[in-house]
Amino acid sequence: MLDISGQLSSINRAQEESITQTLARNFSVQYVNLINYQIADHVLSLFNEDEAKINQIAPYMKVGSTIWCATPNLLNETQETFLKQKGDLLKVGFKKALCSQTSFEYCLSLYQKIEKNRSEKAEKAKLKEMSDWANVVHTLEDISSQITKVSTTEMIDLILAGAVNLDASDIHIEPANGSVRLRYRLDGVLKDISDITNIQYKAVLARVKNLSRLKLDIANQPQDGRFEKKVGEHTIDVRVSVLPTAYGEAVVMRILLEDTRLLNLDELGFNSEAMKLINEAILAPNGLILNTGPTGSGKTTTLYSILNKLNKPEVKIITIEDPIEYRIKGIDQTQVNLSANYTFASALRSVVRQDPDIIMVGEIRDNDTADIALHASITGHLVLSTLHTNTAAAAIPRMLNMNAAPYLLAGSINLIIAQRLVRKICTVCQNDEIKKPQCKNCGGTGYKGRLPIIEALKPTKDFNDLIVRKATLEEFQTKAKQIGMKTMFEDGMEKVKLGLTSEAEVRRVTMQ
Repeated sequence: MLDISGQLSSINRAQEESITQTLARNFSVQYVNLINYQIADHVLSLFNEDEAKINQIAPYMKVGSTIWCATPNLLNETQETFLKQKGDLLKVGFKKALCSQTSFEYCLSLYQKIEKNRSEKAEKAKLKEMSDWANVVHTLEDISSQITKVSTTEMIDLILAGAVNLDASDIHIEPANGSVRLRYRLDGVLKDISDITNIQYKAVLARVKNLSRLKLDIANQPQDGRFEKKVGEHTIDVRVSVLPTAYGEAVVMRILLEDTRLLNLDELGFNSEAMKLINEAILAPNGLILNTGPTGSGKTTTLYSILNKLNKPEVKIITIEDPIEYRIKGIDQTQVNLSANYTFASALRSVVRQDPDIIMVGEIRDNDTADIALHASITGHLVLSTLHTNTAAAAIPRMLNMNAAPYLLAGSINLIIAQRLVRKICTVCQNDEIKKPQCKNCGGTGYKGRLPIIEALKPTKDFNDLIVRKATLEEFQTKAKQIGMKTMFEDGMEKVKLGLTSEAEVRRVTMQ
């Protein structure tokens, strides 16, 4: 083994470097004296200090996609395995140079300098930006640790900043017996953040009510409101729901980023067969497209992406929403107002007189809306809407239960999409370079982000015959499979095979 450290321990520095240089020449490798070398912090940081010590190797120079590394021991048994794993992770190649033991120890001492500089910069940045929590809280642990230190007036800013930075869709503040629980909904799953004191809870509740213009003196009935707030570089629209419970008022805040970029339809992650059916259906001059699923299943994102694709100067698009979640240039968007008796049905009656080509109805909730939407879809309008059903086939009995005329329904439906969102496997810790519990990207859950699994049902003549005779749900589901519809579970299992999600996750959302 070429370990020169012991041999050279008693030799003076000049002799040590001279012998190391000779050994490098004899073994046909590059020689480097790191003491005389300016090593950039970002290069040395490619390996952490422990990795450098254990494997007796440290990076000192980057040339293109090649990293030059120095070692006092060319035959360290762990080096090659370590460099291969690191190269695969960083997408780079490595070359080795021989250095003296003293030179290598000097290199290791630079890690302490880097860490000190990093800590000083972080502390300065934290002090400078403390008033803007968006620059302070990035993990669940950050929020949990800070929440006990902030004043009650700062707490709502901290909670909102954490929600935005972690991509939380909802914030839950839940009073219980002797405690108040704070939770975020992350990737569709609720996560505990921290308990807060009753004093903190009352202050947060009062501020939320003030911001959303709710009545402070009413605690025994539900209230809904909204407010806008600047968080870092984002402007957020916060929809507030306050509900009286046995232990106090529960608060749920839904976070909508006003500057969120609308996804293109092709970016949603639908399978190719579904994309073909969707593209055919949305190009039809008229007809009804239904998107079904529970709250939070991605229906709104899908409909907005379809509208984004159809939005052209020669096309008139009008949406009826509750509420308007994203504003789209070139589209007329109207929001229902139940207190003014401006419902989906009454809005739809007015919209059809505005000469639209495409109408999006946020949800078909009642008989009137169903009837008007159907008539609009067979009189030259393309109508898009949503329903709350578990499967694509279940949309038909739901419409029939709202007294939709079977012959109109059979002749108007272009496509029914049913969908759920499954969590995506974290790309950082799935390769075992970082163990899941320590992964900051996913917070130790093993998942980061979500993608849809869907059913896309295009009715055939046989299927429409079932609609006309008001068949059972079981008959509709059987026929849907017979005509080639892929179920959500089947779509999910294909994504499992692609390594995008897990079987447990697919079974969780499909209940199979």
